Amino acid sequence: MENLSLNISSPMGEVVIRHGQALPAKEPRVVNIKGTLDAPLEYLKKRVGLIEQSKCNIIVDREQMLIVLVVGEHDPYTDVIGGQLTLHPDFVKFGINSGKYRTAIEMAEFIKMNRAHFENRQEAMNLVQVLRTFKMKIEKQVEAELNPGKGDKRVLINQAVDSNIPEKFKICMPIFKGSKKQTIEVETYFNPDDLTCTLVSPQANEEAEDFKNTAIDAVVSQIREIAGDIVIIEQ
Repeated sequence: MENLSLNISSPMGEVVIRHGQALPAKEPRVVNIKGTLDAPLEYLKKRVGLIEQSKCNIIVDREQMLIVLVVGEHDPYTDVIGGQLTLHPDFVKFGINSGKYRTAIEMAEFIKMNRAHFENRQEAMNLVQVLRTFKMKIEKQVEAELNPGKGDKRVLINQAVDSNIPEKFKICMPIFKGSKKQTIEVETYFNPDDLTCTLVSPQANEEAEDFKNTAIDAVVSQIREIAGDIVIIEQ
């Protein structure tokens, strides 16, 4: 009979007996999950009875729209489940409130290819036509009104922009992943120095902020209901 090696590290430790062609021992696998905002909540719904709540913590970062659950905070193989609220790809693509500038021609082509998101598609095509001829109209108007040594070119360009571009238009899309489509009022802002433009929406900014806080509060509230002994820390 072969000799067996018995290793007991402590009275409450693990006894491992290996014999013959046993598979090699492997370290435990760390769980590191990143998902939607409610990922920590969904994890706790199924595992709350298997974890020691006093050894867990939850970090809430509203600026990053992030909730992170740490399971076994002092263990060498700590599990981390992160949930984050992210902007919808369509909203990101439009560059609303992002400071992303396009030339008038680039904006016209972009709107043409994405007119399905407009509340009124004919309004989208009208905007495309205005943008395509925008630079030429501006240059002609400024040339006609600007006398040598008089006037301010920048002011004239601003006036021309205001008179040529529709003040507002509406698009339909979700702001965040997982949220419903909604009608968003959008404005086109032009840089008079180089005539590039970007899309801005005070409404989208306000609704994104409200939705973010409401969604985070809802998840945190449900976590407290099913795992009230886990410490929750706001950053």
